[in-house]
Amino acid sequence: MARISYRYPLYRMRHKAQFGSIKSYQNKMGVNISGKFIADFTLHYAKVNLTISQRYGNAGTTLEHSTIIAIRHNSKVKEPMLVKLGDGIVYNITNISANNDSYLSYDLLTLEKYTKGGGGANGKRD
Repeated sequence: MARISYRYPLYRMRHKAQFGSIKSYQNKMGVNISGKFIADFTLHYAKVNLTISQRYGNAGTTLEHSTIIAIRHNSKVKEPMLVKLGDGIVYNITNISANNDSYLSYDLLTLEKYTKGGGGANGKRD
């Protein structure tokens, strides 16, 4: 099966995303505080629009409330990583569709909103 090659014009890569993780740190009193997003690096990205049929196909699945972005291929991007987009919301990377076939390759990242507690659709544990 042939691999689809994605191309995005440079003017679409106008948004910036911070890639990093949640790390704990000590405040001035020596108390460990956890839950702060720390960015490791920043990349430009393009928003990927889904067609109507793709949206209907995702309805009722875990991908229903996900976002897809395109970045230039970068080997530093790994799957248990977090992404903070320009809207200030932190997302989990749930899937990386990597393509490094040529010097001008793009990766598609599927993102879901990061929930602190970890469980359930609303972020609360049962």
